[in-house]
Amino acid sequence: MGIRVLDIGQLVAGPMIGTLLADWGADVVKVEQPGIGDPIRKLGSHSGAPLWWKVNGRGKRSVALDLRVDGGRDILRRLVKAADILIENFTPGTMERWGLDYASLRAENPSLIMLRVSGFGQTGPNRGNRAFGRIAQSFSGFSSINGFPDRPPVHPGIPVGDYFGALTGTAAVLAAFAERQRSGEGQEIDLALYEACFRVMELMTATYDQEGTVIGREGTSNTYVAPVGTWQTTDGKWFSLTASTQPVAERLLETVGGPELPADPRFATNSARVKHRAELDEILGGWVARHSAEELTKICDENDVAYCIEYDIADIFADAHYRARGTIEAVEDPDYGPMRMPAVVPRFGRTPGAIRWTGEQLDASHDEVLHDPAWGMTSP
Repeated sequence: MGIRVLDIGQLVAGPMIGTLLADWGADVVKVEQPGIGDPIRKLGSHSGAPLWWKVNGRGKRSVALDLRVDGGRDILRRLVKAADILIENFTPGTMERWGLDYASLRAENPSLIMLRVSGFGQTGPNRGNRAFGRIAQSFSGFSSINGFPDRPPVHPGIPVGDYFGALTGTAAVLAAFAERQRSGEGQEIDLALYEACFRVMELMTATYDQEGTVIGREGTSNTYVAPVGTWQTTDGKWFSLTASTQPVAERLLETVGGPELPADPRFATNSARVKHRAELDEILGGWVARHSAEELTKICDENDVAYCIEYDIADIFADAHYRARGTIEAVEDPDYGPMRMPAVVPRFGRTPGAIRWTGEQLDASHDEVLHDPAWGMTSP
C-alpha cells in the first residue's frame, strides 16, 4: 500500500481505522502508553491473553512511548516526519496540552494527514465531554429508533458508534491521501462519532424536517417498508423476512397466501402494506410459526424470497457460505496457536491485503521501528 500510519488512539474507533489500513497493506505503528498499553488489551481477555486486542491490534507494530513527557513526544515528532497519516482519539485539548496539535506537527511534516476522532468533535459546547460509542449512539438519535416502543432504547452488543466512526474515518483519510497526491498538502480532519452515527439517520431527519414526525422504535418492523419482521419458528429459531421492493413483496405474499394475498388492496402496494402492517405481520407471523426453520429455508429458496435465520456466532462458524468465501480466517498466534477472526474485507481483485500477524505484545516492535530507515529512524 505504501502508506505509513501512526496510530496513537485507544480502544475502538481510532485504532480500528489503523487496523483496516494495516489489513490493506499500510505500515501501521501503534503507539501505546508504557507498561499499560491500549485499554482494549484488558477487555475480552481469557487465560491472561487479550482476545479483543489480538484482532483489533492485528498487523500493527507496537511501540511504547509516554506522550506525557518530553522524551516520548520528541520520538513521536521524529516519526511524524515520515508519516503519511496520524490517527488520534483523545479528549479534545489533550494533544494541544502535549504540544502535539496539528499546527505543531505540520511544522514537522507539511504533508501530514491528521485524523482527530472524538465523541463530539473538536468544536462546540460538548467538545470536552467524555464519550464512547454508546454515548455517540444516544446523542445522534440512533438508539432512539432501536427496540420496541414500550421498552427502553436498545444498544447493540458491540459499540456500533465506534465502528460507524471507524468506517467514516477510514474513508476520510484515504480521500485526504488521494487529494494530497494532487496538492502535496496534508490536512487536519475532525471526526465526531455522533456525526458519523447521525449521518445514517437520513429518513428520520428528512421526515422530521418536512412533516414534523418523530420516527421512533418499531421493534422488528420499520416505518418505511412492509413486510419486514422477525418471527419464531416451530423449532425455536428466529426467522427474518424483508421485502424492500415490490416484486420481492409480491413473491413473498404469494408464497405465504397464494395469489389472493398480494392482490388484496390492503397489501397491493408498499404504502398500503405499511398502513396495514399489523394485519400483515399477523399473517406472516402465523405462517412462520407453522414451520421449522429448515422448512422455511427450503420454501423461501424455491420462491426467491429474501430471508435469513438469525445467526449467532456458533451458527456463523458452522455455515457453508462463510467457509466457501473464507470470511473467517485462521491466523497463527503465539498464545493461542491458530486463532480465527474476521478476514480482510472487502475483496480486492489485484491487491487482496492480508492479516500479517495478531496483536503484538506491548512494545514488541520498539527497536525495530526506532531503527527503521523508512521512518527516518537510524538510531534509538
